Amino acid sequence: MGVKWTPEQESAIIAPKDSSLDNQTLLVAAAAGSGKTAVLVERIITRLKDMDNPLSVQELMVVTFTKAAAQEMSARIGLALAKAMESTDDAAMQERLERQLNLLPSAHISTLHSFCQWVIRSYFYKLDINPTARIGNEAEMALLQQEVLADLLTKSYEEGLYNIYELADFFSDDKSDAGLTAKIMSLYNYAMSLANPDGWLRKALEPYKEAMTINPSETLWGQYMWDNHIAVIDRIRDRLERMEEILLDSVGPHKWQNIYDNQLAALGMLSSAQTWDDMGEACKHTDTFIKDQFRMGPKEAQAFDPILVAEFKSLGSQNKDDLKAMQAAVFTVPEATLQEQFKAQYPIIEGLVELTIAFHQAYRDMKQEQGIMDFSDLEHLCLALLVEPGTEDDPQPSDVAKELQDTFKEIMVDEYQDTNGVQETIINLISRVDNRFYVGDVKQAIYSFRMADSSLFMEKYNTYGDTDAVERRIDLAKNFRSHENILAATNFLFYQIMTEEAAELNYTEAESLIPGRIVEDAPEDWVGGDVDLQLLDVSKDTLSASESDEDEGDDPENNERELDFIIQKIKEIHGAKKKVQNPDGTFRQIEWRDFAILRRSLAGWGTRAVEAMRQAGIPAVVNERDGYFEAQEIQLLLALLSIIDNPEQDLPMAAVLHSGLVGLDANELGALRLSGEGSLWSLMPAYAEEAQDERLLAFIDHMERWRTLSRRHGVTDLLWDIYESQDYVNYVGAMPNGLVRRANVLALYDRAKGYEASGFRGLFRFLRFVESLRDSNQDMPLANVVSEADNVVRLMTIHKSKGLEFPVVFLSGMQKKFNMMDLRSELLIDKNAGLGLKGYFPDIRVSFPTMPWFYVKDVKEAALKAEEQRILYVALTRARDKLFLTGFVKGFKKSSGGLNTLGELIKNSASVEGRQLPTDIITQANTYLEWLIMGFTRHLDGGNPLRVAIEYEGPTYFDLPDKKCRIKVEVHDGSLYGDLDYKADIDETTINKVRDLKAVNAVELPQEIEDRFNYTYPYSDATRRTAKISVSELKRRFEERELEAGTIDTLNEPIVTVDTEAKRAVSDAILGQAIKLDPKSSVNVEAKNINAAGLPITEASDVTVSSDELANSVFGRKPQALQSEEDVLTGAQWGTLMHEAMQWLPLAKYTQASLTKELDALVTKGTFTEEERNLLSDTSLYKFFSSDLGKRLINAKRIERELPFSMLFEGKRVYDTLEDDENLFLQGIIDTAFEEDGEWVLVDYKTDRVKSGEDLIKRYKIQMDLYKEALQRLTGMPVKASYIYSFRLHDAIIID
Repeated sequence: MGVKWTPEQESAIIAPKDSSLDNQTLLVAAAAGSGKTAVLVERIITRLKDMDNPLSVQELMVVTFTKAAAQEMSARIGLALAKAMESTDDAAMQERLERQLNLLPSAHISTLHSFCQWVIRSYFYKLDINPTARIGNEAEMALLQQEVLADLLTKSYEEGLYNIYELADFFSDDKSDAGLTAKIMSLYNYAMSLANPDGWLRKALEPYKEAMTINPSETLWGQYMWDNHIAVIDRIRDRLERMEEILLDSVGPHKWQNIYDNQLAALGMLSSAQTWDDMGEACKHTDTFIKDQFRMGPKEAQAFDPILVAEFKSLGSQNKDDLKAMQAAVFTVPEATLQEQFKAQYPIIEGLVELTIAFHQAYRDMKQEQGIMDFSDLEHLCLALLVEPGTEDDPQPSDVAKELQDTFKEIMVDEYQDTNGVQETIINLISRVDNRFYVGDVKQAIYSFRMADSSLFMEKYNTYGDTDAVERRIDLAKNFRSHENILAATNFLFYQIMTEEAAELNYTEAESLIPGRIVEDAPEDWVGGDVDLQLLDVSKDTLSASESDEDEGDDPENNERELDFIIQKIKEIHGAKKKVQNPDGTFRQIEWRDFAILRRSLAGWGTRAVEAMRQAGIPAVVNERDGYFEAQEIQLLLALLSIIDNPEQDLPMAAVLHSGLVGLDANELGALRLSGEGSLWSLMPAYAEEAQDERLLAFIDHMERWRTLSRRHGVTDLLWDIYESQDYVNYVGAMPNGLVRRANVLALYDRAKGYEASGFRGLFRFLRFVESLRDSNQDMPLANVVSEADNVVRLMTIHKSKGLEFPVVFLSGMQKKFNMMDLRSELLIDKNAGLGLKGYFPDIRVSFPTMPWFYVKDVKEAALKAEEQRILYVALTRARDKLFLTGFVKGFKKSSGGLNTLGELIKNSASVEGRQLPTDIITQANTYLEWLIMGFTRHLDGGNPLRVAIEYEGPTYFDLPDKKCRIKVEVHDGSLYGDLDYKADIDETTINKVRDLKAVNAVELPQEIEDRFNYTYPYSDATRRTAKISVSELKRRFEERELEAGTIDTLNEPIVTVDTEAKRAVSDAILGQAIKLDPKSSVNVEAKNINAAGLPITEASDVTVSSDELANSVFGRKPQALQSEEDVLTGAQWGTLMHEAMQWLPLAKYTQASLTKELDALVTKGTFTEEERNLLSDTSLYKFFSSDLGKRLINAKRIERELPFSMLFEGKRVYDTLEDDENLFLQGIIDTAFEEDGEWVLVDYKTDRVKSGEDLIKRYKIQMDLYKEALQRLTGMPVKASYIYSFRLHDAIIID
């Protein structure tokens, strides 16, 4: 039975066939769990099966976000093609689908980086880059950046460039230029995510330049400030109108008439201000109108309606807050002062921009010089190929781009919401306006820290049309993952808080989640049900801190309380053997793997949580995406490396001595410190001898050896010696979360190995490299040691959970405040808002906020909170059956009895009338918990505990969409939780019974059991054979057979040993003989033909080679890429070069001279290096093109070179021991095939050392037969003849 698609999915699969157009660009807005990947795969299969409008898989380009996603996509397409072949009886369709399956390995299904690599590799000769350039690793590039920037700063100081001294005074401290370099790198990295980095940087300067000549109120920033201020005044006016209505009511709080009158007077004063300075004067005096208090005695209160009293007080308090904030508004600074600030800022911002552009150029030159690239180069070099020169500001397609437009009939982009400006430009240049297929979900755009630009998706989302529009939007809203109540609760929340003003998107019915999975006939012990908000009230134990503004999420004691609650809840559910639903609708008992705990960040929490859970008998694992350098085992290693480099450092020395590596306790460490003057290292020998401390004496011996090792060998050798001598890997493996710790330690060794492979050396420099990574927040991910099959509870960040699903999800740490640290920087950067720079008083070295800084801060803060909403959306949509939301609060009231921040939030939210909450309430949230509380407060049943907690008596307007969802809010006494000293649940009676068991007596087992224990798998040979085989493996297998028969020389036996100092070679005249160069002789060469046993089969002969022959020889200097420690050139390596020559040489009639000229031209183009060119045999290549076969190839109308293929074939043709019905999957590349009289001629090039063509036929007959079969299957056209062309024999051998 086929998949039943929804109407929207069907449209996304078949469009534009359901419209009046021939082609369309589609934006598929796919909600969480809506099956977007399945739809994308089905669309591809549908396009490939379309016989009326035939499309090849090679004419599709599919862009994915990760390599793993690309591999999964390719596998899914392959599986779908195979299933489609099985499900049809149409021979023509089967043949077509088989051909597409064979072409699949060469299809463009990859990340955009991989696609850019392919474009650069294909058209590199059009770029001014080193053809042998490689992609550097992260360590290499970071060190290269440091080196380039240090040189640039030195030059700037020496020559006084870029206002360097003002920049250093502003951004750097007295110790180093670290602050300035961080700002340069931050600006550079941001600019590189845009299509025209230097152009964007210079454009960002323009507002500052313009601001020096116009009034501040006329600037971009001034207009923004004024509009925002007027919006606040309008909000005050709206509240006052409602307050007036309340006062007109007979039971309204008439006692507070004066409060209303004063606020109305303030509004009138603010509204009358028409100029900047007038508004400033009005703001300065708002305090006059907000001094009155909302006081009312109990007897007075009896005369008024408590609901109206509460509403009036809430509205008036919000007005007071807004009026109070105006006293610090930017309007209080006169325009003349602001203009002076702009003039003082311009030289600094100009110097920073020009210095960043200079770094871009210097870094680019250095990479070019060293033949190295980074990942951003891939995109920008690809862009350089695709953009017509001179149109960088408004990119137009180049000839290369137009060629690719003709190549690809449809461009498909997965996870489109995660693309950036450069990637968007590349996609636009290689496609047309009507052949793009974007799929993604802007509500899951959570990667702005990777420079993703969700506004690209939003622009299309808001402008694309319906069915018959060229640019069409299709919404996939049906969620097949989560239980309907989880979706309803998610909708209920986001209807209220996700608005265009607060989150860049209006969450309406079109964006809401529609349940596609209905749970029917659920057992009573099914784990699903309400969405739970479980809060711990910790105000009893932390009353003094209840009114503090400190980040509650970083409170270790209360974090442990929350963790204790989660552990108890997991044990309760698991112990009750609750049921979860499988994807097929059946139910099963819950397992540990069904639980996931998600947090915004795991730093400082994850490892402790795993340790506590394991003590409680719960298997758990955490894979933190950051915090690698903060991990205990890595900090200890880095401390040890630091003291090996310089043992006079007391802090890392004390850390190592106090660790398990040495084991000194605090008293012993103190005694060492007090034993004399000087560093711990200088005191250690005497103290160790006097105390006869074996631990210290052994440590001193190790240190001396390690310090010697660090000077004479590399960091990798040093690390491995530490691991072995201290058994460090096993030591950390025995600690809590040991698998991860062990993997982390091994990862540091791999990182050091990569560092040294990049050409860098020295322990000191390695430590500086690690330090630079830490300073620039380029942390490494903790090692991944868990698979999907492991039965453990998973702890992960919300970002890590994207794309995953779990039956039971705990969303933890809801009270953790959003990370706003980036908004405190002196320099803020935004693509649209530009650069926001603080002002600076150089005399006292103090910075202050400015209009540009406020403007960019507001834009970035709004974007940050919008992304936090999307992160919350991702988190809520991970659960299949049950969702728990957990956190802790410090009550809802102050110690004085009034409402605290959360209490006020409940009150203000509960009294809102419309569906959406006001923007000012939504944006004041600084935690996920505040959003949850403001939304859940308005749930009639679920929000009741919150309203009761503050004794709310105001009006309620709870007629909201999805109001029938089941939400349960519970507030627990936090003092009852927090004891994480768990004891394993041990049944002593059972253990004692086990201890008392005696050895089992020998008994005769039933025959059936004997048979099962003695069972032998009948197809054991198949377990030693891969199901996939390459042509190289085929070749090896055939040669094994011939070796067994004694009919072949050893494969890849060295055919020449080259003395690189003498730099000699031999000529084409002696090609085909086994040659060894005598390093003592300059021209004499002894040549022997040898058999497999190494015995001579011809007499030795001396060959004299002239200097000219040496210069033009096929065996000249080897290319660096082929060098080995023994400096031996093998036949296989020479064969590779000859194959490449046949791939790249134009197919034309040649003379000996013209062929030589063409080969030299390939060096100029970068196809070969000079060394590789010297190894090519001009004579052998000329003889091919002069042969009958070569002439036929040149005259052919259709030619395929280096044609990849894949196919299934009978395994018994290669492995005799396989079963008759076992198939192998073959992948390979056909050297050349050309069409002649409507049939193929197949050609394979060989460089084997053989005596005759018969040897080649024996060796490669099966291979050529498979090539022939693959070519016929791939193209549907017969092969008339198959040839092996031997460059040794200079002859074409036909294979019958």
